[in-house]
Amino acid sequence: MGLACSQIRLLTLTARKADCEYGISVNSMEKMALTREQSALSREYQSKLQSKQIAYYADGKYNKINYGYLMGYGADFTAITKGTRALKSENSMILTDYKGQVVMSKSYADAITSVLGSSAMNAKGQGGTFSTDKIPEILAQLISGFSVEDFQTVIDNNKLSSSYEADAVQTITGNSTGQTVTVENSDSATSKLESIVDFYYPIFQAAAANGWTTEYNKEMAANEDYISDAIVSGTFQLASVNEEGNYEPDTSLTYFITSRLVEPWTDSSVREEITAWYNAEKERISEKENWLDIENQDLSTELESINTEIQSIQSLIDDAISSVFDWGSG
Repeated sequence: MGLACSQIRLLTLTARKADCEYGISVNSMEKMALTREQSALSREYQSKLQSKQIAYYADGKYNKINYGYLMGYGADFTAITKGTRALKSENSMILTDYKGQVVMSKSYADAITSVLGSSAMNAKGQGGTFSTDKIPEILAQLISGFSVEDFQTVIDNNKLSSSYEADAVQTITGNSTGQTVTVENSDSATSKLESIVDFYYPIFQAAAANGWTTEYNKEMAANEDYISDAIVSGTFQLASVNEEGNYEPDTSLTYFITSRLVEPWTDSSVREEITAWYNAEKERISEKENWLDIENQDLSTELESINTEIQSIQSLIDDAISSVFDWGSG
C-alpha cells in the first residue's frame, strides 16, 4: 500500500474510531438516563400502591365514595326516608372545593336559581352567599309534595298540622272536590320531613354562608374516581357544618378517617392493574438497556479492530517514511 493510500485509510479509520467512541459515550449516557428512569418508576410504583381511595363501608363491603352518598340524590329523597341507598352517618359532613364552596349538583343549583334568580350563578357555575331564610323555598322547589310552610314548620322544630286523624294507619284516602286524594297522617309526614330537613339543611345552610359551585359536575360525571381523587389531592374537601352554617375548624381528611365517617381503601383489582403497568414499563426499560448493551458491545468490538488496523497502518507509514530517509543517507 502506498504512502498516500495509507494516509487516506488512516484518516478514514480515525473518523470511524471517533464515531464509535461517540456512539459508546451516547449509549452510556442513555443507560444512565434509563437507570434514573427505573428509579423514578420504582418510586411511582410504590406511591401508587400506597395511595388510597376514599371509600365508605356499607352492605358488608367497601364502596368508592360518590356524590350521592355525601350529598344525596337530588329530588329523590327515598334514600333518606326509606333507606333505599347508602347514606353518610353524619349529616353535617358535606363536600366542598378547596375554596370552601359547597359542591352542588345541577338539581340543587336549579332549585337555588329558581328562588334567587338566574343571576345568582355566574358564567363559571359559581354562586355566592344568600340568606338562610330562602332555604325553605329552595327545599320546596327541590322536593315536590311539601310546601314552603311545611319546611319552615319543621325547620322551626314544630310538627305539621293536619285535620285528619289516622292513629292506626299511615295514610287516609278521602274525597275533595271530586278528586280522590291520599293524605299521610301528621306524625308520619312530620317524621319524613324531619329526616329530609336533617339531611339537606346543612348542605344549603353551608352554601348560604360560604357560596357554592357546579363547575366540577362534568368531571364528576365523566370519572367515577374523580371525587375520591380530588379529596386525596385537596381539590375537594370534606367539611363539618356547625349550627351557623360555618365549617368546624381542624376537620381535615384525617379527622373524618379517624372518626370512621370515611375509609382509606385500595381495591385489589387496582393493585393488580398497577403491578401490570409497572411490569410492562420495567420490561420496556430492560429491553432498551439490552439493546444499548448489544450496540455498545458491537461498537467496542469494531473499535478494537479499528485500533489494531490503525496501529498496522501507522507502522506501514512509519516504515515507508523511514525507508525514504534511509535511501537518501546511502
